[in-house]
Amino acid sequence: MTEAFQDQMEENAALLQRLAPSPLSRRRMLIGGSATALGLVAAACGTEDDPFVLQDDPDPNLIPPREEDGADQGGGEASGDVATARLAASLEVLAVNTYQSALDAAGAGDLGDVPPAVATFATTAQRHHQAALDEWNRLLGSLGEPEVTEPPPELASEVNQSFGQAGDVVAVAQLALMLEQTAADTYFEAIPGIQNSEALSLAASIQPVDMQHAAILRYVLGQYPVPETFASAQNSAI
Repeated sequence: MTEAFQDQMEENAALLQRLAPSPLSRRRMLIGGSATALGLVAAACGTEDDPFVLQDDPDPNLIPPREEDGADQGGGEASGDVATARLAASLEVLAVNTYQSALDAAGAGDLGDVPPAVATFATTAQRHHQAALDEWNRLLGSLGEPEVTEPPPELASEVNQSFGQAGDVVAVAQLALMLEQTAADTYFEAIPGIQNSEALSLAASIQPVDMQHAAILRYVLGQYPVPETFASAQNSAI
């Protein structure tokens, strides 16, 4: 970590702590709604040289489905895998919409001061979740299932209200942290039961990235980035 990067991160963390020093609630918070234009990108995002820009994920070379006991012989897909894939895709819709809503609110000036590195993170994390959603929908299509375009309705309804009460960047960062942790915990719980090897590979490749997103959000909120020794399913949506 360079000295300039460390200085930038300390400045971001100090700003967020001044705005809201209270600890993060454990309550699950997620957001729905349709995506709109990237209003913040021109107004608040960092440059391509911003040290907070994450590397693009390479296209995964997913292995073909394997045949398992109890799996359909035609596609290697167990009875519960479609439901798991649809839940995963709906959570990715939720993440894409959450970050878009945050970008729109920041672009409209509704969140106060937004550090450029935080805006860049939001744009990059949204791109990661969109790529994950595209892969889940591709897999569902290969199984003859319709694509997922909506978030889980019961969770989206709960968090639309919470997002409406988020008046600054700290509240939105806390909301994004809860979203990332919920997604990571959901994948963690789902992985042992997935029979289709392509779905298993996809879930296992996404879960660590969500944990990385959560660690970054904790850091900018002034929290220790990796507080737990082991991953868990505590906040799973399953």
